[in-house]
Amino acid sequence: MDRVLIYHKINKSFVNIKKVNRYFYYYFFLFNIFLILSEIIFSQSRIFFPSPSLAYKTGKKYVLNEAGFNAYVNNSFYINSNLPNFENYNGFYLPKGYGSLSSMMFNYSGENIFFSIEPIIKMMNLYDSGIPKKTKSFSVLNDVNKNQINYQNHRNTGIELKYHRLSLGYGNWNQWWGPGIHNSLTLSNNSEGFYHYFVGNNKYIQLNKSISYKVRYLVSDKIKNELDANFYLSALFFNVRYDKIELGYSRNILSGGYPDIKWDISNAIWSMFTNKNLKYWDTINDYYLKLNLQESGLEIFVNIGFPNRQFNGKDEDVYSDHSMGSNLGFRKKGFFDNNNLEYGFEYTRLVQGIYYNIIPTSNWYDNIKYNYHSYNQRRWAAHSGSDSDDLLIYFGYGDSLKRLIFGLNYERHGVSYHFPPEVKIESKISFSHKYKNTIISIDYENEYFEHYAFVDKSINVWKETFEEGSIQRTKTILFSITSILN
Repeated sequence: MDRVLIYHKINKSFVNIKKVNRYFYYYFFLFNIFLILSEIIFSQSRIFFPSPSLAYKTGKKYVLNEAGFNAYVNNSFYINSNLPNFENYNGFYLPKGYGSLSSMMFNYSGENIFFSIEPIIKMMNLYDSGIPKKTKSFSVLNDVNKNQINYQNHRNTGIELKYHRLSLGYGNWNQWWGPGIHNSLTLSNNSEGFYHYFVGNNKYIQLNKSISYKVRYLVSDKIKNELDANFYLSALFFNVRYDKIELGYSRNILSGGYPDIKWDISNAIWSMFTNKNLKYWDTINDYYLKLNLQESGLEIFVNIGFPNRQFNGKDEDVYSDHSMGSNLGFRKKGFFDNNNLEYGFEYTRLVQGIYYNIIPTSNWYDNIKYNYHSYNQRRWAAHSGSDSDDLLIYFGYGDSLKRLIFGLNYERHGVSYHFPPEVKIESKISFSHKYKNTIISIDYENEYFEHYAFVDKSINVWKETFEEGSIQRTKTILFSITSILN
């Protein structure tokens, strides 16, 4: 009997949030019964910990990595009043309605091998939200309903072989690159993890007392685009640490995607080194600098990247800066003589150049041949997406057992593409508490949109009016219980 159950129920009739609330207590009772049964029958777990976009380093693999066998189970329940919500949750899709996700993580960590598997169970009750539709690169934003719901049966599944400081393997663990905790210009855990091959150092290699480095290279398994052609992501990552300074460089190549060009994974593996057919592919060069002042608990970083196209035969070195994207910010632990207090700031800017219609200007994530840098209809890079900017401010308290974080998020989409652009203002609260081998967490987001799906025109701005569907409000709560079995 298959231990992975995917249950999907669609209710096409429009139901407002009051009706959803009437079902809440009934469903919550059934959900608690389900918790008890799942402890006995199913393996489950939660790879994403409470509010990774605010409280935790999103790129970290939150798997039990102690020697020997490990296992833990997770049950999550959500209720959502309108738009899909939450970013950087491994592609966890929370549309209007209510539902649950349960899973179990098994892994084994030895001297020369690591493997993990996480079967999942999803139960959803969906309601028609009747919202305006988004197209092109804006169609894979987190606030858009999915056209098809294709669930992974297993996540965080794969095998890694280790020899001294070298490792290689295959799996669908999420990857995170860069110094940010809210956005990454190239790879984040906003989407579900896609299967990929990798080779590199599993730990930093020390050159001398002050300098260490780490290298990693990955190539995705085939991903199908809307033209029914396969494409691949090849990515090289290089980190260097010197005292309190960390430098990073990555190069990403999206190749294939053309029905009339023969291309397979063997070509994609070597594309980073041969540059074969490079003029047809999309590339991103990404650089970051991070200063880590451990004595004061302060981290400061700047991250810049350049998407590279051919600029209609013009000199790409002249025009590439018109497409530059950036992510900068800081994080501080400890103030008012309390080391458990923390706050931070992060600002991501991917706005297309203001002269994009005159000077050749590449836009971020806008190529349909590569599904706009998305996997299962969610972007694997910066969740704010093409022609956007995103500001996060957060503060809170965290110690070894409990964490309470409050955040404010201001986000715009289509800044150069349309006037007025979409504007999102969002408040977030994340709480978690660990008691013995159990972690309880609650995440709440209150989201407000203006000019949703670009339905408003400039005349609406001058008249201070809104078209139907322009204003969107969403409230979402996610409740989770994670139990460490061993």
